[in-house]
Amino acid sequence: MRIQDAFPKLKPAMLEPINPCPVCGAETTLAEIEPHPLHIDFEIHGYLCDRCGPTKSLVVLRSPPLQVLM
Repeated sequence: MRIQDAFPKLKPAMLEPINPCPVCGAETTLAEIEPHPLHIDFEIHGYLCDRCGPTKSLVVLRSPPLQVLM
């Protein structure tokens, strides 16, 4: 048995989309960020697929505000 036969063909990790579309599998882009309507510590990230349109939203913990160093 050859080693190539023992393992399925895997794509290199850098070729796989980071945020795949749940419909077609293509890469999505972050299109909008909105505050969560009920929880002040969270925000809603909306993702857009070039083929399918707006396809998914993720609720994420809000980042702390940036501090200016002087």
